[in-house]
Amino acid sequence: MQALLRPLLDRVRQRADAPEVQFTPPAVRGGNILYYWQWAHLRRGQGARASVLATEHMTAWLDEFPALRNLTVPASDVKLFDRRLFATRHHFGMTFTAEQNLEFSRWLLESAPGFQERLRSISTQIDDRTCVINVRRGDYYSVPEYRREFAIDIPAHVTQALTILAGAGRDTDDLLIISDDAQWCRQELAPLLPTAPRYLQDRRSMFDDLAALVSSRSLVLANSTFSYWGSYLARALHEDHLAIAPPYHQRVAGGGAMDDVFDPRWPRTEETRSPA
Repeated sequence: MQALLRPLLDRVRQRADAPEVQFTPPAVRGGNILYYWQWAHLRRGQGARASVLATEHMTAWLDEFPALRNLTVPASDVKLFDRRLFATRHHFGMTFTAEQNLEFSRWLLESAPGFQERLRSISTQIDDRTCVINVRRGDYYSVPEYRREFAIDIPAHVTQALTILAGAGRDTDDLLIISDDAQWCRQELAPLLPTAPRYLQDRRSMFDDLAALVSSRSLVLANSTFSYWGSYLARALHEDHLAIAPPYHQRVAGGGAMDDVFDPRWPRTEETRSPA
């Protein structure tokens, strides 16, 4: 019976006026979820009834950006005939445009007074000359499976990025490192940099890290969606924001590289030796 009813149910869910619910894998968090919230925001602007299914990883983001609650639906509110979408892949310039990303970024910032206060507070540590360097370590390097996919040569990427920024006329004398592994940065990265870097003071949460990225006019990106959203949001505040991307976001089976969430306006560094 279920086999007979499934095609009918699927057809009903595809009706034009069906509410749309984006399901996300349990492991998806942070910057990845923002792509789903952006999708729901844009779909609503097109007249659709679109939402993102709530997960336990969303709580902190919903507290920091309360307007996202209106785009989020608990599982108990998902109806039988609602259309279900599963882990939709998001491509910059294909599934969303630069203009749509900018509109969502401005909306998100304007609707978050708490985060605006973070930006005002962080302004005491970042000015127009500060170059922010985002370094993502964590499970990218501690878990062998993730290391094969996501590890990059961080020192080579950062030093190349600083050269690109200097060539674009950006100041690289004041360096601020934002990282989930400051100790590694002090030991392995800092000695290779042209000037001694600073680190964020009085850090309270990941949203202080995000505020530092968003405040930047010059940014060295990690291969992390959290980092990418730092640049997306920064462009909503600073028209002259310039970010330098790594060679790729992720390695995939067969040796190919994935970079579909990169803003094409980001210059990239070149891949070098095996990552450390």
